[in-house]
Order: sequence, then C-alpha cells, then structure tokens
Amino acid sequence: MSRSALNTNDREAFLKSQLVAIHKALNKVEAPLKQKHARALTIGTHKERSAGFFWSAVSRIQLEKHPVLTWKFCHLLHKLIRDGHRQVLNDSSRYTHRIQQLAAFWQHLKSSGFGKCNNAYCNMLNNRLNFHKRHHIFPGNLNLTEGQLNTLLNADINEAFELAVEMLDEMDSLMSFQSTVYEAIEILRVSSLIPSGQCLLAPLILVVLDSSKFYDYLVKIIFKLHSVLPADVLAGHRERFNGLFKKVKKFYEDAGKMQYFKYLVSIPPIPSSPPDFLIASDLNSYQTPHAYLHGEDAPDTTSNHDTMSIADEGMILDLNFDDNTSNVESNTSTMNSDFNAVFDSLPPAPIIDERDTTITNLKNELETAKANQQRIINEAKLRFDQYEARVQQLQAETDFHKQSAEESKDELERVKSIAQETQNKVQSNNQEEYEKKLQSQEQKFNKMKDIYGKLREEHIKTLTDVKNLNSRVFELEENNAKKEEKIASNNTTVDELNGHLARSEMEIENLKKLLESKEIEKKSLEIDLQKKQEEECQKLFKSVCDSSITILNNNNESIGNATSVTYPIHMVLEQYSYLLQQMEDLICKLDSTNASDIIKLSTNVAHTMANTLTNTVSAAYNLSIESFEPVNEECKNLALTSINFFENLKNQKYDSSKELLEKIKISYNDLKNKCEKLPSSSSDISEEEIGAQFEEEMTRMDEAIKKAIEAMAALHQKSRENNSGLRLEVNEQILDACNALMSAIQVLIVKSRDVQQEILQAGRGSGSPRDFYKKNHQWTDGLLSAAQAVGVAARVLVSSADGVIVGSGKFEQLIVSATELAASIAQLSVASRVKSDKNSAKLAELGVAVKNVNKCTATVVATTKSGQKSLNDDKLMDFTHLSLHDAKKEEMESQVRTLELEAELSKERSKLAQLRKQHYHLASLVSADNNNGTSVN
Repeated sequence: MSRSALNTNDREAFLKSQLVAIHKALNKVEAPLKQKHARALTIGTHKERSAGFFWSAVSRIQLEKHPVLTWKFCHLLHKLIRDGHRQVLNDSSRYTHRIQQLAAFWQHLKSSGFGKCNNAYCNMLNNRLNFHKRHHIFPGNLNLTEGQLNTLLNADINEAFELAVEMLDEMDSLMSFQSTVYEAIEILRVSSLIPSGQCLLAPLILVVLDSSKFYDYLVKIIFKLHSVLPADVLAGHRERFNGLFKKVKKFYEDAGKMQYFKYLVSIPPIPSSPPDFLIASDLNSYQTPHAYLHGEDAPDTTSNHDTMSIADEGMILDLNFDDNTSNVESNTSTMNSDFNAVFDSLPPAPIIDERDTTITNLKNELETAKANQQRIINEAKLRFDQYEARVQQLQAETDFHKQSAEESKDELERVKSIAQETQNKVQSNNQEEYEKKLQSQEQKFNKMKDIYGKLREEHIKTLTDVKNLNSRVFELEENNAKKEEKIASNNTTVDELNGHLARSEMEIENLKKLLESKEIEKKSLEIDLQKKQEEECQKLFKSVCDSSITILNNNNESIGNATSVTYPIHMVLEQYSYLLQQMEDLICKLDSTNASDIIKLSTNVAHTMANTLTNTVSAAYNLSIESFEPVNEECKNLALTSINFFENLKNQKYDSSKELLEKIKISYNDLKNKCEKLPSSSSDISEEEIGAQFEEEMTRMDEAIKKAIEAMAALHQKSRENNSGLRLEVNEQILDACNALMSAIQVLIVKSRDVQQEILQAGRGSGSPRDFYKKNHQWTDGLLSAAQAVGVAARVLVSSADGVIVGSGKFEQLIVSATELAASIAQLSVASRVKSDKNSAKLAELGVAVKNVNKCTATVVATTKSGQKSLNDDKLMDFTHLSLHDAKKEEMESQVRTLELEAELSKERSKLAQLRKQHYHLASLVSADNNNGTSVN
C-alpha cells in the first residue's frame, strides 16, 4: 500500500471520529457537554488548522429541533472559540448569519426554560465574533502577551477610546447572558447538583474566564485614558464600569457559593470597591484577577496558548467513545451518509511526511520550552523590578533623612561661624554695637526656636490625628463588614422573594393565557351569535315583507267587496294623513338601512295602505257612482305599485325602494286630493237630528259598558261556584284580565267625553251643543259610529267570556272579541282627537288611557293563550303504553285529523270573508234605514 493511500485512510478515519464526536456532543439530554467530545473536536481544529469540517457537519444538523441541542451547540462553539485553532475565529465569522437565525428563532419560544437562554447565548457569541473580527490582536482565549498589551495601551488615543467602549459592550453582553441563565435557574427551581441544572450552568465557567480578562484589560485601558484625557470626557466610561463592577462582583460571589463551580474553576476575588480612576496611584495597588480551570496551572499572561499548533497525532487524547456505543451503531448509516457528504465537500488532504511530523513535534517542544523559559525569566524580572523599586524607595527615604541631618549640621556650623565673627567684631568694635548685634541674633534665634516649637507641636498633633483617623477607619471597616453581612442576608431574602415573585408571575401568565383563550372564545361566540342574529333578522325581514305582500294581495279582494260597506269620507281623509306620515318616516329609515326599524314601520304601512285603499273605495262608492270607477282603478294600481315596493324591499334594494316609495307617496297624496273633491253624501244622517242621536248613543254606550262590568262580576262568582283546580285558576286569570280591560275602557270613555266637551266649549261659541254637532255633522257621524261599535263589542266580549267560563265557547272567540273591542275604542279615540288641540292636557290624558286599553287588551290575549295552553297541556295523552303498531296507528289518525282541521280552517276563513261582506252590507242598510226613518219623522 502506498504512503498516499495510507494517509488518505488515516484522514478518513480521523474525520469519521470527528463526526462521531459531533453527534455525541450535540444531543437532547439535559446534561452538561462532555469534555472529552469537546476536547476531541478542539484538537481536530488544531490538526485541520481550521473549523471548516466542524461547520460543514453542523450545517447538516437541524439545531432548531430541540432547545437543549441549540444550547450544547453554543457551548461547544464557545469552547472552540477559546481553545481551538486561531482559524476558528475566521471560519466562524462567516456563519454569524446562521447564529443570528438561531437567536431569532428562540427569541419568542420559552420551552423548558432554554428559549430565552438560547437567544442570549447566540447574541453573546455573535457579538464576540464581531469583536474578534474588528480586533485581530485578541486571540480566542483573550490571553495577551505583555508586549501586545503594551501595544494596546500605547496605541492611538481614539482607537483606545473606541476599544474601551467595545470591551464595555462585551462585558454587558456577558453579564446579560449570565443574568438570563440565573433567571432560568430560579424559574425552573433546579439545583446545581443535578444534570439539568449543570447543563444550564456549564457555559458560565467560560463566562468567568472571559469576564476576568475583559475586566483586567478595561481597568488598565481606562487608567491609561485618564492619564491622557480630561476626567469629564471619560465620565461615561466610569459610570458604565462602576455598574459592570457591581454585576461582576455579584456574579463571582454567587458562582463562588455554588458547589458545582468550586471543583471546576478558580473564581478570582474582586475588591469591595471599584478602582478610582481619578487617582493614578490606585493602579499601583491594583491586582490582576486570575481565573483558571482546576487541573491547569495558573494562567501566564506572558504566553499565548493560541500560538501553538497541535499537529501531532500522538497528542490526540481520550478518543475512545465507549459510552452510547449502541446508539452510535444504530445510527451508523445516518452518520456515514453525513460523513460522505462532508468528506466529499472537503479539499484533499496534503501528503504529510513522517519527517515533517517529527520536525513539527520538535519545533513545538522547542517553542513550549522557550515559552516556559521566557515565562520564568519574565516572572524573575518582575520580582526583581519589584525588589529594586522597594530598595529605591528605602534609599530615597534614607537620603531624605541624611539630607535633613546635613542641613541641620550646616545650620549649626553657620551659627558657630556667626558667633565667632561676632566675637571678633566685638573685639574690634565698640561694646554697644556688639551688644546690639548679639541682641538681634538672639531675637532671631528665639523666633526660629518658636517656629520650630510650633512646627513640632503641629507635627505631634498631625500624628495624633492620623492615629485617630486610623482607628476611625478601622471602626468604619468593621461597620462596613457588618453592613455587608446584613446586605448579604437581605440579598438572600430578596432572592427568596424574587423566587416567590417569579412563581406568582408564572401563575399570572397562565391566568392571562387562560383569559386570552376565553376572550378569543367569547369573541368567536359573539361573531357566531351576530351571524345567526343577522340570518334570523334577514329571515324575519323577508317574512315581514312577504306578509305585507300577502296583505296587499288579499286586499284586492276586499277592494272588490268594499261597495257593500258604508264608510265616512272624513275618516278616510284622517287615514290618509296618518298613512302619509308613516310613509315619510319609512323613507327616513330607508336612508339608515336599519332592518329592525324598517320591519316595525313596513308592517304598519302595509296594514294602513290596505285599510286606506279599501275604505277609499267604499267611501267613493257611497258618495258618487260617477267618481267611483276612476278612484277604484287608481286604488288597484296603487295596490300593485305597493306590492312592487315590498318586492324591492324584500330583496334589500333600498335605493330603488326609496325612489319607488316617494312616487307612491305622491300618488297617495293625489288620491287624497281627489277624495277631498268628492261630492257630499246624500245618505248621511240628518243634520238636524245628529246631535240628539249622538247624545243618546253615548248614553247607551255607557250603559253597555256598565252592564258588561256587572256581567263580568257575575261570571266571576259563577266560575268560583262551578269550577275548581286548574280550570278555576285559568278562569280567574282570564276574568281578572277582562275586568281590567273593561275598567280601562270605562276610564277611556270618560277621558274621551272630557276631550269632546273641551272641543265643544272651544268651537260652539254662544250657540248650543246641538248647533255645534249640526255644524260639524261629519265629525259627529264618526263619533256616533264609534260609540255604536263600542257598545256592540262590549256585549260580544261578555258573551265570549261567558262561553269560555261555562266551557261551551272557544278561547279564540274571546281573543277576537277583545281585539274588536280595542279596535272600536281606538276608533272612538281617533274620532275624539280630530278637532282637539294638540297641546291640550285632556288630549294627553286620553292618549295615556288609549295606551292602557291596548296594554290590557294584550294582557287579555296573552292570558287567554296561556290558559288555553295550560289546559291543553293538562289534557295531553300518555303514549308510553303504546306499542309500535298502536303508535303508528295513532300517528296516521293524527295526520288525518290534521288534514281535516286544515280543510276546516280554510273553509272557516272563506266563511269569515263572506260574513264580513254581509256585515258591511247589513250595516250600510241599517244606516240607510235609520236615516230614512229620521227624515220621515
């Protein structure tokens, strides 16, 4: 076998081992990343001198499948950035977009507590790679040699300023990441002694190592900036650093308390207060924090681990993946396919000679020995410089004391020389001059002695103050220590409260989610309900329009039979006024397209149209045969046009319906004008006798109402004597409702009389009431007709109630009788208010009485229907004992009975129409006979 083939096989085996290590390292188990897999991949980057194979293999793994998978990928990438080959930084910088995608993916997912942590970790790694891309001098593990550090410190001041800002940003990113992890630990309530907790805490070991380096470089750079720039320019740097100092100190203290970190990493101590950058001498007392992993020597700042290239196959340690062998074997086919895809994408490996390998190993050993030797030399130089500085300091102090002694000696010699000179001068000069000089010298000496004494006292006092200040400082330090202990206990309490707060916030979050789901459900139900209401409203709208069309269609037959009925023309004109007002209101409602308002008005308009057309034909026929045919034809045409209007309204064509209704309104107004021009009737009651007949008819109406009330009381007593149980209860309810209706009618008649009396007093002037009735004979005719109808309806109501109580009558008869009586009362009230003043108080009282009558009528109808239902429910048969055959037989008989009743109902309706025709005909005949009889008399 050739050497090239052998090298190819070795490379293939190596890449397979790398792929296996990647698959074993990146799993979904909540446990810390295994160091042997990470170490194998780290050595692989040194051997390959790049991270190309790592990224090629990872790009084929769907990291979004599981949060733990993403978490371990970030941890592994962080270790490769720190300990891998220097080319890892350049290779990984090309995949920052992929890391940003992972951060964005986990930003809004909070599964298993890893979602937010994954987002923070990806952002921190992305910032780290961008930092290394801008500053190539920093290796992955951030270890700078003394020369590199001096280069940074002596660089351009603008570059140093920007570098300090970026390093502060990096520290912010690291502290934000560790804070996020601790929050997740608190929320999940996991311990650092279990695998799930250690899985979250493991990356913080690398954070400790990185933050200690950034902290050290920041202190030195900021001190350097303060030596060059004014203090106010760097106020932002100091403020940010002081905030980060508190976070780093708290982070190191919390990590130092955890058992998990004690056996893995050495956490450096942080001073109690941040360095004062405004005092340059604080840099001399500054101590560099050294953080390192246990099992390794303390880090050497003068060596750069990344400069070494591990290329020796013999240095690949611990690649025996004994655990999870069965899983690897079961997934062999999958990894082989991944390996082939990755292997094919890689460039062919260069042929390595054994001699080159040996030379490389020897070079590496030589470089390691040189680095160790250089480290020892540098340490010795550092200690020697420290000793030399101390000696120089002591030498300076000794020189100072020697100089002071020499100055004192010189001063003494000078004094002696002066004394000698003085003595010589005394001998040469006279005694007085000598004494003066001597005295002046003594004064000078005394002054100097006093100054010396004062200086000595001040010096002693200063020493005493210094001693007192030292004792005070000692006391303050003790108090500070006590306060720190108290703060630590308070922090523990705050942490516990934060835990309770986190649980409460989780409960609140769950309740908010539940509330949101309920609100969504409520909104969906409201939408469904609104849709159903709209559908029901549409159905009701169409059914109302159909009813209106049916009313107008049926009205064509009534128009044909209207010639048999006599109807006064003045009441027709009143109906026209009411109809035109209703049509105007409906036109306004069509603008708003409010279905509910249109439904209410359209039914009333249809009824009023039908009654008005029928009554118009009847009045025109009675007044003039010559004018009847054009009026009759126009009424039929208007009925058809009205039907077309309701057809358009049914299809919700509001615009065309509005235009058509405006035309119909004009047509009805024209028809009203034609009716006003019709000739007077020759068959009306004599104007001379109408007043007297009206008075007699009103008296008879009062008597009929009183007799009806007495009859109701008698029926009450009769029902109590002959009935019991449910029947008695139903009869009592019906009779009470009828009594209430009769009482309301009696009140309405009184109010109607008051209105008539008010009209009479306002319109007769100095004439008699009969003259007023004679003058307004058409209005009196309407009142007379209404009074007659009220008397007849009252008697019919009593007869119907008697039949219901005895059991021989039908409930429907009572309902119809009550409705007819209310209609007659409405006619009486309308006739009463024709000539009344709109602002009249008595007219308002009449309106209240009318509403009360309508309400009592509705009560009678509702009570009657309820009583009928109660009695029918009481008579329901029990079908539980029927067999299948019997039930079928009863069903068929019930269907037959239903068909028979429907046929009878149709016949009864036809009979009702014929009876109405006959009634209208007979009423006209009776009215004509009464008029003729009056004329003869």
